Amino acid sequence: MAAFKAVVGILANSVAIIMDAVNNPSDALSSVITIVGTKLSERPADREHPFGFGRVEYFSAIIIAVIVLSAGITSFIESVKKIFEPTEPEYTNVTLVVIAVAIVVKLILGMFVKKQGEQLNSDALIASGSDALFDAVITLATLISAGIMLLWQVSLDGILGALISVVIIKAGFEMLASPVNELLGARISPDLLKAIKKGGFGL
Repeated sequence: MAAFKAVVGILANSVAIIMDAVNNPSDALSSVITIVGTKLSERPADREHPFGFGRVEYFSAIIIAVIVLSAGITSFIESVKKIFEPTEPEYTNVTLVVIAVAIVVKLILGMFVKKQGEQLNSDALIASGSDALFDAVITLATLISAGIMLLWQVSLDGILGALISVVIIKAGFEMLASPVNELLGARISPDLLKAIKKGGFGL
């Protein structure tokens, strides 16, 4: 997907598509981090780690959140450059098809991974799924920009890119907050406390 987007972006002279292509390898890295983190968290407790390795997943989620933040900041910088130094993209029907397919793939992948994360109560999987969904939003903005360019010859690459980047940066901070709070020992939620009391744990 990264290779296809890169080729299409270069041919179309679109910085939005090229940045989207650059973002795809970071998704692969996020998946690798999730897999490695999950495997490490399953290791049994030992003398040096009597409580096991379950918290490794929190570190995985933090790394993925940092990747999302980095992608958002990089996209924002490039989008702002595009606003002040605009170039006219040359979109074609093939370009639009590639972008649309990328959106569908990312949406399906993101929803599946995030749902699995919620079922397994895995911050790392939830973060990875959210990352894929945010990528789909970025690509959707690129598709909208391409459609406007084809219909009215108005380039919104930079403006749309900057707006979406701000949303991603905000989401990255929110993704970072959850595992950090868990590591710092934040209070449990009222719902969980009620469930524990109802279960007769003597609280």
